Amino acid sequence: MPSPHPGELARRVIRKVRATLGFAPPPKPKPKSAPEPVLDLREDPIGPERPLPDVQYVYIVGGLPRHFAGRTASILTKTRLFYEKYGTESVIVTAVPSAELDDLSHAWRERGALAPGVRLVSLLDYYPDATVHDGPPIEYPLEEPGLRWIKEVDQPVYRFFDERGVYRLWKRYDYAGRMILRDRWNENRIRISREEFRLDGTLRRISYVDPVNNYPRESIYYANDGTPQLNHWSMLNSNGVNLDTFRVVYFDADGQPVRNPVDPNAWTPVLHTCLDELIGDRPTFLTNEDRFIDDIVLSYRRPNVKKVLVIHNAHINPPYADIHSIRPAYQPCLSREKDSDAVVFLTRTQRAEAEAHVGRRDTFRVVPHPARTPHLKPGIERDRKLAIMMSRLDAQKQLDHAIAAFALVLKSVPDARLEIYGNGPLVEPTLQAQIERLGVGDRVKLMGYTRDPAAAYQRAGMSLLTSRFEGAPLTLQESLMHGCPVISYDLRYGPADILTDGENGCLVKYGDVKAMAAKIVEVMQDPALHQRLVDASALSAEDFTEPVFLRRWSTLFHELADAGWDGPDGRTDADGAHG
Repeated sequence: MPSPHPGELARRVIRKVRATLGFAPPPKPKPKSAPEPVLDLREDPIGPERPLPDVQYVYIVGGLPRHFAGRTASILTKTRLFYEKYGTESVIVTAVPSAELDDLSHAWRERGALAPGVRLVSLLDYYPDATVHDGPPIEYPLEEPGLRWIKEVDQPVYRFFDERGVYRLWKRYDYAGRMILRDRWNENRIRISREEFRLDGTLRRISYVDPVNNYPRESIYYANDGTPQLNHWSMLNSNGVNLDTFRVVYFDADGQPVRNPVDPNAWTPVLHTCLDELIGDRPTFLTNEDRFIDDIVLSYRRPNVKKVLVIHNAHINPPYADIHSIRPAYQPCLSREKDSDAVVFLTRTQRAEAEAHVGRRDTFRVVPHPARTPHLKPGIERDRKLAIMMSRLDAQKQLDHAIAAFALVLKSVPDARLEIYGNGPLVEPTLQAQIERLGVGDRVKLMGYTRDPAAAYQRAGMSLLTSRFEGAPLTLQESLMHGCPVISYDLRYGPADILTDGENGCLVKYGDVKAMAAKIVEVMQDPALHQRLVDASALSAEDFTEPVFLRRWSTLFHELADAGWDGPDGRTDADGAHG
């Protein structure tokens, strides 16, 4: 056996002597940790109710999903309220080209989700184009030579197969029977291209798709007369999710390409040009609702434009414990103070934690989501042993935690039920497999999308929230408005700002499935506790009513308008935009 190191031998002798003399062993040093910051949970002033300033209101997002959830729902609600209360018209613009916006507008107006004074537009449609389509609208028949089709049950989507049964083509038509999208596939069921069409049938864009990651590697944009305008090359960035520009090639009026060098910033001036065409010279509030286009908005400086950034999700990295660990996508909006006029958070806690990292900012404001005061339907009896969830089916929502917790609940409350409402085809099979593996299929149901969440909230004894992170979950306010108490993880952000544990709902240690199950059992088995939670739920939502929401936004917009229109950094030189 080798001899101990001299230093170790000395330490052994010292320990033996101390023990012989009766000395206690020296305490182990405690790891140093940063002190918890003192959070400034201040309230913003709310001015009197008055109409919004008479300026232009533009809301920009990355994309608009057909089956929308929290963020898109909040934008539609905000613009609808502004129109209904003040007659204020708005434009919702997507920075991602979309041939579906007219179809979406039609569907959402029929549902009452899109107000008459609100337009959906695609930013790239405002790229300057002096040409016109000289001729009647182009029609595309459904039939394709040599191909046979089947139709989706609930939408005008058609899949085409060749004589050998190989999948070859996909088409989407709109409400008026016009083809708006066409995808082509190879023998390996890999999408190779997507064509997008204008309402007159002309080709607006064709994208050639990466065979592995299914993103557009090369997109060609066409003028009204069919000549190419832009060729945009993309590649996945280091996070493997978002796209970066690699090169942009312009075409002249004759369709002649103009070679441009490799430039990751080349797409920004294109979108700024489109914003110029969309906004013009009228004073405008440009509100960005999407972190992945922050740089486009933050670098856009015009003397007639005020920029407002709305944060819809947690800005810190997993596991959402260190307030100084900022997610990369949120770095620009928090750090570039002079490039925006206001940054709006949904909760006071999130703003306070952001300020604990970057310092107090007068431009940081809080405007919580509103929830419409419901007209409760008579005769619906609340079932104390029914829990519900309103959620998209994706990893952020951690629905697997709720299902695992409910499997434990059923051991104590065998007649309990859990209904999960929402869509998410990439996650649904995994959740269903978990339900079957746990043997709870008769008590836990994936209900799909519902157009009547109010009825579900009225029937339910409680709603559950198990997300990894949020900005401020709209479903929480909606649940309380319907007198349906919430049992939630104490997650960042939202629940702790709205729920008072044991009064209008319950907060459970983040990620603790067993604690979640125990709290559900406690409320289900205690009728008096459950009734107290129900009675307090509607009262707790008073600060999140639509009138208060309107006053908060009106106050902010008037403050910004009263400050003048010289831009956030005091410059009036519009040509300084691209730096």
